[in-house]
Amino acid sequence: MRDGRNGQLLLIGGGLLAFTMIGWTGLVVPSLIREIQRDLVVNDADMGLAYGVFTAMFLAGCLVTGWAVSRTGRRPLLLGAIAILFLGTVGALVPVWPVFLVAGALRGFGSGMIEVGIQGLFLAAFTGAIQGRAINSVHFAYSVGAVIAPLAMAALVGLGLAWTGAMALAAVPIAIAGVMLALAPIEGAPDRASGPSVRLRVTVPLVAASLSIACYVAAEVGVSSWLVRFLADVDLALAATALTLFWVSLAASRLVVARFGHHVPPETLGLAGFLVAAFALVAAVVVPSTAGSIALFALTGFVLGPVYPGIILVGGRISLVHKDAVTSLLASAGVAGAVIYPPLMGAISLDAGLGVAIAGAGLLCAAGAGFLAITVRRLGPATDAAPAGAPAG
Repeated sequence: MRDGRNGQLLLIGGGLLAFTMIGWTGLVVPSLIREIQRDLVVNDADMGLAYGVFTAMFLAGCLVTGWAVSRTGRRPLLLGAIAILFLGTVGALVPVWPVFLVAGALRGFGSGMIEVGIQGLFLAAFTGAIQGRAINSVHFAYSVGAVIAPLAMAALVGLGLAWTGAMALAAVPIAIAGVMLALAPIEGAPDRASGPSVRLRVTVPLVAASLSIACYVAAEVGVSSWLVRFLADVDLALAATALTLFWVSLAASRLVVARFGHHVPPETLGLAGFLVAAFALVAAVVVPSTAGSIALFALTGFVLGPVYPGIILVGGRISLVHKDAVTSLLASAGVAGAVIYPPLMGAISLDAGLGVAIAGAGLLCAAGAGFLAITVRRLGPATDAAPAGAPAG
């Protein structure tokens, strides 16, 4: 009995730590963008390329995992994902631009595999209400990693540590997560009877929900990736604090919604969050005060918190038979949004300015609200078959 309890703790701890580290990984380069640009002598367009490589490989990791998990089993897939993330993290010790791009590709691929693999592991390991709490926990862990990374990088660089060493330090907790999952009770045999591909009929709600979540992720990742660079006129510690506030606000709102959100329909929270974020992002660009701009970015994070889970909840009503397939498609659409817009922001910055690119993220929020409204309108009101209270994204 005790061995079973210890094994479950290893599974939970390893999964949460791994998810924390992909949240960390996603914020490390944006937090260190000034040092990277200076030492590697690259411009905003180059960094846009780096963001694009990372995100494209993240998407590839998600897709490969969805295809391979039934063929390889979860244990070898997860341990391979952590090994790839580890290699990409220590690759930061070689400060050469081509190596930096390759290391970013490895970090993105490993992160995408962990994103899908850990969620699938928790869905298989837990049932009922515990399953919902488990999935919410992994997404909160992601937020924790995203919150800590900017402050940790600013502190380490401020103490005189090279950015390469600061990035590479993350290899330690990544390795610990790998050891914990290697010891945890995870089935090792593939399950060939349950292939990952499920045919779905393409409908207006499915397309609209996919476009809505793509707009959300594009805006969220775009702001997160370029916020420190946008605040170039202030010192790194303050800019990193602004990025941390964005993620703290996002995480806090998810906790609030997890506790009280069942009183409000998820589509209402999603639509309101989209529309307030659209206003706040445009205002953050034009407001003359740095403090005001930072406060508006924090507001953006707070109102965006319930948007992703709201879309996932609405998506659960698209097909009562193929919920997993719909959720996987929506998650992939979200990553696709991150592949397209955040890298494009670097190119926009060179011509029109980074402020225009940030305001463009606000326009994406407005578009996301429109697509979500179309989804809800075509689906009709929720029924008991579409329960409130699903995993946060």
